[in-house]
Amino acid sequence: MLGLKNIGKSLAVALVAALALLASRFALADTMSSTNYKVQADVMSVGGGRSTSTNFIGDDTVGDLGTGTQSSTNFQACAGYECFQGAPYISFTVKQGTSSPGTTGAGVALGALTTGSVTTSNGTTINSVFITAESNAPSGTVVTVVDANAALKRISTPDTIPSSTATLTAGVAGYGICVFSATQDAGSPTAFTAQAPFASTCTKTTGHSVGGLTTSPQTVLSSPGALLAGTSEILVKAAISTTTAAGSDYADTLTFIATGTY
Repeated sequence: MLGLKNIGKSLAVALVAALALLASRFALADTMSSTNYKVQADVMSVGGGRSTSTNFIGDDTVGDLGTGTQSSTNFQACAGYECFQGAPYISFTVKQGTSSPGTTGAGVALGALTTGSVTTSNGTTINSVFITAESNAPSGTVVTVVDANAALKRISTPDTIPSSTATLTAGVAGYGICVFSATQDAGSPTAFTAQAPFASTCTKTTGHSVGGLTTSPQTVLSSPGALLAGTSEILVKAAISTTTAAGSDYADTLTFIATGTY
């Protein structure tokens, strides 16, 4: 049984300075300060307001000018709508199943391994791992994996089926994962792509090239910029040799981590 968990990391820091003035034509913000900050000027606006309908609410401004980046030892801020790109966010899920999106905590049960074949996620009886990620991180999103044992490890004894980057074959012990597919929404600014050693041309039938798992983070998927609806199916594969110790309690835990760089 393979246990999986996901860790989502996000950065969301907002610095907001608001000053409301009434004027017949123009509103000009003056210097604002306190013990901890000073904003020399924020925006100059000639109007705007809120618009609503059954399906949306919009707030707009007219003639709103960005004042550029302001910074100190402890913060950096850019005032005005021209600087606005939305609060940093990241959405990330790891699920298992025979088809996307899968189920959280379902695990990947490889069942009884035999020397006559390589056992693999197949989309029917053995679950795949399905990852979905979305982020507005301008410098990209990275998904890494960390393995608890660098092997399928037997719970009752020290016996293991080691993981390594290889093309698995029947009768030779081995274990690893590979990215079967990686896609993103058609409107995504950048692509969601598999990374070596997991970016092989593996299949659910006869293509058994896998990346070896380690106890240190390794990049599985990445995008060079903001990512919209990135999805991936990851296959788990294993094989045993005639000398592999028999047992029904081999297991492993993979931890997938998504990180956005802002």
